[in-house]
Amino acid sequence: MAGPTSFAPMIEMAMSIVEESGGQYHVLLIVADGQEQKTINTIIKASEYPLSIILVGVGDGPWDTMREFDDNIPARAFDNFQFVNFAELMSKNVDLLRKQTEFALAALMEIPSQYKATIELNILG
Repeated sequence: MAGPTSFAPMIEMAMSIVEESGGQYHVLLIVADGQEQKTINTIIKASEYPLSIILVGVGDGPWDTMREFDDNIPARAFDNFQFVNFAELMSKNVDLLRKQTEFALAALMEIPSQYKATIELNILG
């Protein structure tokens, strides 16, 4: 049985891509089917870049740590992380279009404020 996954290398690669682009704004979308480990410091470091991170949970989790990352990492320059529980949204007893709309809204709703934060922090290239 494999241990928890670390998303740190993927986030670090995204930070390198942002640097190589001259500081253009980027969104990193991670689709995962399980919990992770040792990523908080990398999420904090990534908040120094014009980079938003969206993690979509497609498995049964548990997703407690992801929810914690989404709301409770105070050391970041800005709130750069959004977690969406895809399985939970898709299990709702509503029509497919409503599910798709709720997913899109949940995944993208923080992007405008995150982009604005990168401008206000003067980290956008």
